[in-house]
Amino acid sequence: MSAPIVVGIDGSVHAWRALDWAADQAIRRRLPLRLVHGAQFLMHGGRIPEDVLVHLIAEREDLLAEARQYALKIHPELRIDTSLAPGDPGHALVAESEQAALVAVGSRGVGGFEGLLFGSVGLYVSAHARCPVLVVSRSAPFPAEAPGEIVLGLEGRVGEDRLLQWAFAEAESRGARILALHAVGGDFPSPRTRVVEDMELSAALAGVRGEHPDVPVDQMISDRTAARALVEASEHAALVVVGARHRHAPSGIALGRVNHAVLHHAACPVVVVPPRD
Repeated sequence: MSAPIVVGIDGSVHAWRALDWAADQAIRRRLPLRLVHGAQFLMHGGRIPEDVLVHLIAEREDLLAEARQYALKIHPELRIDTSLAPGDPGHALVAESEQAALVAVGSRGVGGFEGLLFGSVGLYVSAHARCPVLVVSRSAPFPAEAPGEIVLGLEGRVGEDRLLQWAFAEAESRGARILALHAVGGDFPSPRTRVVEDMELSAALAGVRGEHPDVPVDQMISDRTAARALVEASEHAALVVVGARHRHAPSGIALGRVNHAVLHHAACPVVVVPPRD
């Protein structure tokens, strides 16, 4: 079976908007959709009275069923399954990421059953998932109304091939253009420096541009900080796509200060693409 698009469902408005984007991804990529709700009470080892447990399970299953019907109403052809997972929502979604093509979460979710708070679940999933993570804010437009540009943030380091491939495949599926952005965080010491930076960016893009010749590409070398440049560019983008680094510690992937700022302040959904293993 194909790797699914997974989306965290918690009852908040933010999660419903994440579902809109996850369903759109599933349709365009011809993949199944999997709706997951993490529930701590399933791990309580019998400490919850049976009648209360039955009620809680039914309540959460109804939530997943409602989300499934919502997605099918918009996209009747979707293949959708649901999962009520024991444990913390963040851990549940990271576990799902082992076999997923993409995990989608809502950001800054307040309320709902467990409250899919961006500062906890969203950051945890973005930092630990094994597949790309799509973080969608409540203010994000519906996918069909999103601008026709994808902002791709590049550091110019080795190991960004998965990031490049994901962004270009996404642009191709949307009929969108790529804005490849590299920020240097300060004034250029000379005009030659800007030219060299632009040539290096062109070289980094050369291979993937050859694989996706129909995707229009604009390049931008910015003297702003990376966070500010990406957040400003997000005002006119469907997505901002950024990479994360391996961290040789139990905490897994390093999001870094730039990604934290972009996740908190971008005007559009953000995709965090982990490096290849």
